[in-house]
Amino acid sequence: MKAIRCFLLVAFAALFSSAHADDRSMKPITAIGEVLINYVEDNLEKEIVRLEYDILATTKTTTRTLAKDWTYTIIAFGDERFEDIDIVVYRKSGGAWVEVGRDTDSEDVALVEVSPKEQGEYKIEIKAYKFKEGYNVGHYGLIIAHE
Repeated sequence: MKAIRCFLLVAFAALFSSAHADDRSMKPITAIGEVLINYVEDNLEKEIVRLEYDILATTKTTTRTLAKDWTYTIIAFGDERFEDIDIVVYRKSGGAWVEVGRDTDSEDVALVEVSPKEQGEYKIEIKAYKFKEGYNVGHYGLIIAHE
């Protein structure tokens, strides 16, 4: 897992140094996404089952049915405006959401792995924990992949 983080941080630094000056452009976040897609498919040898881009000011949620006996890698990443982005993953159990994983480090990329014991509905919260000075919104990307 540490190797993934190191790769991501190096890739982000390279991309951010040439990032678009227009804060409304999706080009920087899709460029980061392209690097991550290649890494996930080529190096981790995982199949991407969901790819999402959007704008984020506080928290966004998405749900997905995850199958048992698979290990899912869930990655959220922010553009150059983010200092810290986090993920919390919940499983629906008896009508309530129960936390099953979280990434709360202080990076502009978050990664959680989930290995469901049974198929079910999962909720993924992407949280804009901290922006760089002068920003209160940014673009994020989300990748969900499994082996």
